[in-house]
Amino acid sequence: MRRRTSLSDMTSTSRRHSKNDTVLVDTSALLALGAPRDQYHTRAVALARAYFGTGGRMVGTTLVLAEFHALALHRQGSDAAREGLRRLSEDPGYEWRDVPVELVRDATDAWLARFADQAFSLTDAVSFEIMRREKISTAFAFDRHFVTAGFELLA
Repeated sequence: MRRRTSLSDMTSTSRRHSKNDTVLVDTSALLALGAPRDQYHTRAVALARAYFGTGGRMVGTTLVLAEFHALALHRQGSDAAREGLRRLSEDPGYEWRDVPVELVRDATDAWLARFADQAFSLTDAVSFEIMRREKISTAFAFDRHFVTAGFELLA
C-alpha cells in the first residue's frame, strides 16, 4: 500500500537554497502535494522536501487558500478539504498574506490590465503583485502563467 504524503510531511527535508530563501506557493503546487493521483504529485513532493530541507519558506495568499479549499472540496470532499486547509494554515513552513481590496486593485491594474491577452485569474494577479512587492522571483507552481508574467518556477 502506498503511503499518502501529507502537506505537513513536506517541512522536513534538502535543496540548494539558503535559509532566507522565499518562494511564492500557488494552488497548483498545493493540490499536487496533497493528491497522489495528480500528474505533478511526485515532482511536487520531491521539490517541497528539497526546498523545506534547506530552511526555505513559502509565502501564499488567502486567495490561494480559498482556491485550494474550493478545488479540494470538489475533488476530495469536505472533510479532506477542511483538514488540508487546517494543516496549511498551521504549518510553520508557510506564511499567509491577507488580501485587502487595495492589493486587488493594484493587481488588477498591474497584471490583469497589462496582460489583457492572458487568462490570468485574480488569484494569479494578486500572487504576481505580492511577488513584485516582496521581491520574490520564484514560484512553487505548475502554472505557466508565472513564467509568462516574468517569474521563475521552482525546479
